Amino acid sequence: MTVTYSMHDNMGEAFDEPDEARIREILAELSNADEEHPDVSLKHESGWALSVFPDKFVRWENAEPGQPEPVDAILSSWEDIVGLLLMTARGEIEEVTSALSGPSGGPSPTPI
Repeated sequence: MTVTYSMHDNMGEAFDEPDEARIREILAELSNADEEHPDVSLKHESGWALSVFPDKFVRWENAEPGQPEPVDAILSSWEDIVGLLLMTARGEIEEVTSALSGPSGGPSPTPI
């Protein structure tokens, strides 16, 4: 079986293809985040990853050579973050990029 996405909790433990309920559990663990373990992330097989921090700061990036610069934003709600994580899991890369890059009726990010 090919894994299309995985999520890492703030302690670095990986979960292959978590469902929405597990994604929400992993996000809830951010309440225990510290300086050494500040975020959780979901990475799609395309190389794109969304990292989430306790203050609703998100970083959208692809670390592969030749990719665009990361996009940083602060979202207004955890529901918006869950939505972006689910979009990332489904491979909706352009949609996530668009939602974080400008007004489009999606989440209301505050670009950094």
